Amino acid sequence: MRAISAVATAALTTATAFTIAVPSATAGDQPSFSATPDPAKPGDDVVLSVSGGCEAESATARSDAFESQVTLSTGSAGIYTGTAKIRPSTQAGSYDVDVDCEGGVSSYSLNVAGSVMPSPPHPMPTRGSHAGIGGSGGGGSDWATIGLGAGLVGAVWGAVWFRVRRPEDGQGR
Repeated sequence: MRAISAVATAALTTATAFTIAVPSATAGDQPSFSATPDPAKPGDDVVLSVSGGCEAESATARSDAFESQVTLSTGSAGIYTGTAKIRPSTQAGSYDVDVDCEGGVSSYSLNVAGSVMPSPPHPMPTRGSHAGIGGSGGGGSDWATIGLGAGLVGAVWGAVWFRVRRPEDGQGR
């Protein structure tokens, strides 16, 4: 039973590896594309990079979001790069980028975010903040409440004083 389980696991792992590897082998026909920053904002300079699947000396990139066509030149690593300027009037959204490499055109997507408007400044207060009157409940003194409280405190202290000073019962004084 263990041998069957081990064989089934090995077969499943091999099938999964081939399934994952097959799309990677065919993906070499389409160059990979990146844009930095992504998303871009209107007026930004965007660095475009294309690698793999192109063997020309240079390639071109076109998009309705760009001010003009961009020539992508290759370096020693075979990565094509160029800088595109996003039109200042470009609205937020997703734009197609067509990369032409010796007649083979690949299409990609570039995201443009809306322009960031600075927030309006907060108005400064013209007067100091109203902080109350030191924690009291109202604007005036309630003399009746103050008198009642003072009377209760005095009564308690008077009771204590008389209790301490009173002679105890049964001592014959």
